[in-house]
Amino acid sequence: MRIAIYTAIFGHYDDLKEPAAQEIDCDFFCFTDAPPLHETAWRIVRVRPDPRLHPRMQAKRYKVMSHEVFPGGRLAFRYDPLAPLRFSRRRYDATIWVDASLSVFSARFARDIVNCIAKTSWAMFAHPDRDCIFEEAVASAAMLKYCNLPIDEQVENYRRRGIQPHSGLHACGVIARKEPLPAKLRQANNVWWAENLKWTYQDQLSLRFVLHQLGIGVDLIPGNLWRNEWFDCIPHKSES
Repeated sequence: MRIAIYTAIFGHYDDLKEPAAQEIDCDFFCFTDAPPLHETAWRIVRVRPDPRLHPRMQAKRYKVMSHEVFPGGRLAFRYDPLAPLRFSRRRYDATIWVDASLSVFSARFARDIVNCIAKTSWAMFAHPDRDCIFEEAVASAAMLKYCNLPIDEQVENYRRRGIQPHSGLHACGVIARKEPLPAKLRQANNVWWAENLKWTYQDQLSLRFVLHQLGIGVDLIPGNLWRNEWFDCIPHKSES
C-alpha cells in the first residue's frame, strides 16, 4: 500500500512540522508559495500564489480539491513536470490531507488513519466540541480569522435548505481518501469548493451542506482531533 500525505501553507500562516517516519510506504508533499528553510521529509512543491484568493483559501483548494492534486491517484503532472511519463509516476492507494498545524509523531499514523476508510471512501474525525453548524457558526464568528466573513448568512442559507440543528459536524483537519477517488467524491469535492468560494473558508460549515445535498456520509476516525495517539495540534502561526 502506498500513501500520499499532503498539506499546504500559503502566506506564512504556519510553520512546516517534521513528521515521524511511517511504518508503511508514504510520500509527504507540501504545496506552498515559500521555499523550504531546511532539509525536510516533505517534498516541497512550489506554487505561484493567486492574488485573487486569501492565503487560507489558496491552501484550502489543495485540501478540498484532492482529485485535481492527485488525479487517478497520481500526483498531477503540473506538480511533477519532470516525470517522464504519466503512468510511470507513483500511484497511491490513498491520500491523507493534514492541516499544517498538525505535528505527526506516530509511525502508525498513516496505517491507522487509512484503515478507517470503509463504506464511504473517505474518513474524518467528528468535531471534538460540537455537533451543530449553527453552534459552530457562533463560535467561529468570535474568532479573528473569520472576522468580517458572512458566516451568519451562510448558515441561515443552509437552514433554509434543510440543514437541521445538531445534525452532525466534522473536523476537517485530517481527511483520508481512497484512491482513485470515486465519482461521487469528486462531485463532493467540487460542490464543497464552490461553497467555500461562495461563502467562507470555514469548510466545516459547508461540508455539512455538501453531505446533505448529495446524500452521502463520512467514515469516522475514532478519537479526538485535539488529543489522540497520532499527532499534536499546534496553534497556527497566524490567526488573522
